[in-house]
Amino acid sequence: MPRRLTTWLAAAALLLAGCGWSHTTAPAPVQLQFSAKTLAGQPFSGESLRGKPSVLWFWAPWCPQCQQEASTVAKVAAANPAVTFVGVAGHDRIPAMQAFVDKYRLGGFTQLADTDGTIWARFGVTHQPAYAFVSSHGSVDVVKSSLRESQLSERVHALVTQ
Repeated sequence: MPRRLTTWLAAAALLLAGCGWSHTTAPAPVQLQFSAKTLAGQPFSGESLRGKPSVLWFWAPWCPQCQQEASTVAKVAAANPAVTFVGVAGHDRIPAMQAFVDKYRLGGFTQLADTDGTIWARFGVTHQPAYAFVSSHGSVDVVKSSLRESQLSERVHALVTQ
């Protein structure tokens, strides 16, 4: 009987070893492999978004469509705490970007200062407004146009239910 028990224990150990008990994290999508500064001058790593459903909103302070969408983005971000929102301001100077954030009350989520457009380029964004929807699994879907509140909410909901 002890020999049979030993055989079963050895088989169980091999089976469990083959099940992959180690947890490996997939690398961040190439688009998230960047470093930036927030409007407040704090460091920000795009890789901090790995594994988190996230929305990056690409905007410019002088953009009329961005001005129209700002309150909608703030509202949807506040209503969806399970999703990380990040504003990516570009094509202007930091004081103008900060004035935009203050005017439209966008302080509820991180705002990056992409003054040279490198983050925009990583996502293939050439004009604003635009959005990048990043799933917790690492897929990235870039929308290069305005979105109505219902469209933005639908896409954000899809990130959470994936």
